[in-house]
This record gives sequence, C-alpha cells and structure tokens, in this order.
Amino acid sequence: MARFLVMLFITALMVYLVGQFVPFWALMILTGLISFILGLNPGMAFFSAGIGFGLTWFLKSLMIAIQTGSDLPVQMAELMGIKNDNLLMFATFFLGFFIGGFSALTGSLFKRLFEKKYEGVYRKG
Repeated sequence: MARFLVMLFITALMVYLVGQFVPFWALMILTGLISFILGLNPGMAFFSAGIGFGLTWFLKSLMIAIQTGSDLPVQMAELMGIKNDNLLMFATFFLGFFIGGFSALTGSLFKRLFEKKYEGVYRKG
C-alpha cells in the first residue's frame, strides 16, 4: 500500500511540474521508468500511475477553466457533440488515466523480463 501511494504521489507531482515543459509521451517514458525503478506489481502500477496521471490532468483542466472563464470548453464540447462541457473534463481524466496506467504497466512488465525465475529443484530438460 505504501508503494502504491508513493507511485501515485510521484506520478502526480511529475505530471504537474514536468508536464509544463515536455510533451505527454515524455511523461509516459518517465512514468514507465519510475514504475521500473519502484518494482511494483503490474496491477498496482497501472492503477496508481493511472489515478495520479488522470487526477492531475483533471485538476489542471478544472483550474484552467475556472481561472480563465473562457467559453472554449463549451464550444469544444458542442463541436464534439457532447451536451455537457463538464464531460469533457472527465474525458480528460480517463485519457490521462489510460496514458499513465499503461505506461506504468509497461515499465512494470519490462522489469519482469530481467528478474530470475525459480524453476524448482530439478531442471527441465
């Protein structure tokens, strides 16, 4: 549970601070690298990084919409055929969730390639 929270916090902090300067695919590489270093199992890596990534993107889009008071989210929602512009922010959350989750899952599974597996007392011929 502690590593889950550490991964969630590090991912959210990285997306918030580093995300201003690099594109999303660089954040994906960094998230996979963090997951590789922490050595989480694949399920914990997927959900912790997904929640951290998605929640940060959701909160950033909410802060931008509140601070600017722009009509752009409403116009974009109309353009996409969405009746409620708040659903656009939830779509941002899910997009961030899947981007972060799958990049952490990739890092976690990549680490498993290098781990030695115990094959038992007798070797298989």
